[in-house]
Amino acid sequence: MPTVKAGVFTLDYTLYTNAEPGADIQFGMDFTLTSTTGKPLCQLIFPAVAVGRNQPGQWNIDNHSNGNDAAALVFSNAQNGTITDTPREISPRGRGSKSTKFAIFLVDLSTSSVQTTGVNFGYTIDTGATTPQTAFTGFSQATITNEQKQLVTGRCSFIKFK
Repeated sequence: MPTVKAGVFTLDYTLYTNAEPGADIQFGMDFTLTSTTGKPLCQLIFPAVAVGRNQPGQWNIDNHSNGNDAAALVFSNAQNGTITDTPREISPRGRGSKSTKFAIFLVDLSTSSVQTTGVNFGYTIDTGATTPQTAFTGFSQATITNEQKQLVTGRCSFIKFK
């Protein structure tokens, strides 16, 4: 399992591909992301295909939780600074490249704030390849974008960014 680090974040991951001949392609990754701060984590996802309530081609708050407070931003079971996730997506063959991105940010529940510096990472697959393989697209520090801020304030209108 490869390990990469950026700032206070560490990502351990394994890529996943199931591309049996004649079948749709299943792709994704298994990962654990930790923060040395131990603060809750917000995971945003920009999926290649619709997965659950997450819509493709746009940023989504990836926690499948309801509510309109800072706690509703925290990824399931990530209250202590660790996210463990196994995203899987399915695509028919011959649909070109499919890429999924993640953005992770620290959440301070006591001040109802989200830290503006976090990390980005993701994976991609070429569904037209003879032997499709999921590829890692990198891991780096990132600043929350205006689009991501709008998404977060849509869930929690009084959130602050620090």
